[in-house]
Amino acid sequence: MTQLVLPRNWPHHDTPAPARRSAWLRDAFAAEPDDGRSPALQDEVACDVCIVGGGFTGLWTAIEIKQRAPGTDVVLIEADVCGGGASGANAGFLMPMWARFRSLVALSNYEEARWLGEASAAVVDEILDFVDKHGIDAEYRRGPWMLAASSPAQRGAWQDTLEELHRAGIEPLRQISAAEANRVVGTDRHHGGVIDPGCATLQPAKLTRGLRRVALDSGVRIHERTPLLALRSGTATPSRRTTAVTPYGKVTAERVVLAINAWAGQLEDLGRRMVTIASDTLLTEPVPGELAALGWHDDTSVCDSRRRLNYYRKTPDGRLLFGKGGAGTTYGTAGPSTMWGRPIRTRELRQQLARLFPSLGHVPVDAMWTAPVEYSVTSLPFAGWLRSVPHTCYVTGYSGDGVGPSRLMAKVLASLALGTEDEWSGCALARTPDGWIPPEPLRSSGSRLLLPALRAAERHEDRGRQVPGAVKRLVSLDPSAFRR
Repeated sequence: MTQLVLPRNWPHHDTPAPARRSAWLRDAFAAEPDDGRSPALQDEVACDVCIVGGGFTGLWTAIEIKQRAPGTDVVLIEADVCGGGASGANAGFLMPMWARFRSLVALSNYEEARWLGEASAAVVDEILDFVDKHGIDAEYRRGPWMLAASSPAQRGAWQDTLEELHRAGIEPLRQISAAEANRVVGTDRHHGGVIDPGCATLQPAKLTRGLRRVALDSGVRIHERTPLLALRSGTATPSRRTTAVTPYGKVTAERVVLAINAWAGQLEDLGRRMVTIASDTLLTEPVPGELAALGWHDDTSVCDSRRRLNYYRKTPDGRLLFGKGGAGTTYGTAGPSTMWGRPIRTRELRQQLARLFPSLGHVPVDAMWTAPVEYSVTSLPFAGWLRSVPHTCYVTGYSGDGVGPSRLMAKVLASLALGTEDEWSGCALARTPDGWIPPEPLRSSGSRLLLPALRAAERHEDRGRQVPGAVKRLVSLDPSAFRR
């Protein structure tokens, strides 16, 4: 028998922790309280496919499997509630993968990169059509996404991507001037940008809770507040099934799907292909008048081009969501479980908001939170099979962009779980990438030098000053080398 025992700090709370959740999930439960249809597992059950994780990836995968093979018995377990993890805490940007086209090319070739880019663009419409069909109030708004330069040093950060897209014979992104980049959202801090028109924003927790409802209605058995403690696999026929061990029950399945995102970095050597970093987010009270006064009239969402990116967008009720990546890291495998709760760098979060939108610097804030984001060495998600436990596949590495790509990766996982050899199971995203990030203690030691150096570089760049040579050298040592 083979066994994978999960780390002691693996998320295994038996009851929700509302104070550590996002405002998105708070609002989702206020609109649609828990219906009691997904009780904690307190028995031993068998199924065809067991999915671990009740976020976007796990729920989309369950739904995809039931759509392809309706007779498949699927059980999904979630440590907290569906949407209690990163899916209920992200910024709600729904967009294709065109801005990561360089990474797609590096991972495959121009033909496959174009196919994957087009598939990711189609997923945007697919998700919104799904929401409409099933009556999910995800508060979505169609609108362009802008990759902006919010300091002079970021000008042209997208040029290599545009050139790669041109070589592939496609032009999904449109370059805009500094004047247009400023006018769109009413700031004077943009120095140019590119626009992807095929995007949208939505309320991520409401989408997740809606996916849960659809999955339940399709026959998926869901057990919330059911953390995974270990995976065990028998070696003799007919015992070649994998058992997911939980505190009060077990799930034995032909295949297991790990849709656990940042926590996958604690398994085998996957942590050498990704790094987990906290991202801070705030959500203001409704300020529609102030946003209108800026001239921000449409539903454009924005990310800037710095390594520790700023991201910002409006909500349908006139609130501003503003976030900042790269807030902090923690030692070893403790990262994902400790990156929850109040923002790590509240002052910096507010300072960046005030720098970009001075008139909004003192608007009332409804809620603030931090959450873990796993960045892969390629900046792209990847799937594969565990070596230590047979018949167990996984996906991770969304690199801050999971709303749309999670639907794409669900197609990959469904093919793997069903044993289907097709374009999804054979695509470049279904392979563990090359490259590695140093292990502990080098990783933590390096982050204690690198993150302050990145903050120092940003401060100089935001003031239009030259970054000192010593700081540049430290920043250049970043082993992740994520491609945009």
